Amino acid sequence: MNEEFVDLRRGHLNSESFWPSFTDIMMVVVIIFLLTSMLLMVKNWELLDQLRNSMAAEEQAEKIILDTSQENATLEEQLAQAQNEISMLRMQLLQSDEQASQMNMALENKEQQIVIVLSENEQLKNSLTSNENKIASLSSRISALEENLSQLNIDVEQKQKELEEERQKVIIITQERDSQSRKLSTLEDDFGSLKVKYDKLIKPARTTKGKYVVSVNYERIKGEERIRFKDSGDKNYTLVSEKEMHSKLAKLKKQYPKKLYIKIVIPKESGLTYSEAWTFMRGLLNKYDYYYQE
Repeated sequence: MNEEFVDLRRGHLNSESFWPSFTDIMMVVVIIFLLTSMLLMVKNWELLDQLRNSMAAEEQAEKIILDTSQENATLEEQLAQAQNEISMLRMQLLQSDEQASQMNMALENKEQQIVIVLSENEQLKNSLTSNENKIASLSSRISALEENLSQLNIDVEQKQKELEEERQKVIIITQERDSQSRKLSTLEDDFGSLKVKYDKLIKPARTTKGKYVVSVNYERIKGEERIRFKDSGDKNYTLVSEKEMHSKLAKLKKQYPKKLYIKIVIPKESGLTYSEAWTFMRGLLNKYDYYYQE
């Protein structure tokens, strides 16, 4: 059997352990009250006996005084001693009265403590009832939440299945789009080639005669684009960024609107695809070259 005190803090109380613990506490309080009452009764009896003895001793002393009033100084000393003893007994009686008063006060304090314990017990009982109601409410809410969670799990599984189906559809659509893109790129390349051939048929040949010629070298090295620019009259190419290249070409187009000839050089090992090279070339020519401005 566990003889340790029961923890009465709110966090440790429950409906199964509270009432046995409370009964044990009340039993201890009642036993303390009974023991205190018995102790006071016994003490009062002792005080009464002492009072009777002191009164009897006082009467006996007075009788001795009357009987020995004619005796010598030795008897007077005995009388004085008896009176001194009587005084001491009276002092003890006063002390006993004070002790009895203190014990009465202690008893009143115990009664007040009992009242406080009963009040705290009532508060704990009310708190226990409130906590039980809260627990019942929380239990019902937890049950509802568990049901909702179960339904949500079912919905999530269904959504995941639907999402997986949509992903498969997206993969198929993406594959079809890539295929269409490749076909479109091929068609654009074919169209570009045909357009060049058509332009050659209906327009006079593109020539550098009487034109302001600039060269642009375009390639990809280790995955990075490299553009080099050579102005008319320059011997060597200059490495430029795409922004710098467009800035130079825009100035030259403004200065030579109908005479600017752009020579685009794509090295053999340029690292570019046909589509990238063609897009770069077509963009520059359509934007700046004199032949494509008319």
